Amino acid sequence: MIKFSEYISNGGPYCSIDIDSVPFHAQRDYVIRNENVKNGKPLCLRCNGTGNELFSMYRKCTVYKGNGISIN
Repeated sequence: MIKFSEYISNGGPYCSIDIDSVPFHAQRDYVIRNENVKNGKPLCLRCNGTGNELFSMYRKCTVYKGNGISIN
């Protein structure tokens, strides 16, 4: 598990992110992403596994029905 700042500076590696280090408005997105990582799912490249198209703008990602999981 890494801090959000480390995640951003390292180009978004495939790992869990410490939710307490994520800006409050984006925490829900990263809870979903962490769950996908925990379950070993491949992450959608558009939303990076968060399921949210515009990161915390409350619009479901149009790819893979907003679940954040890639099927490719």
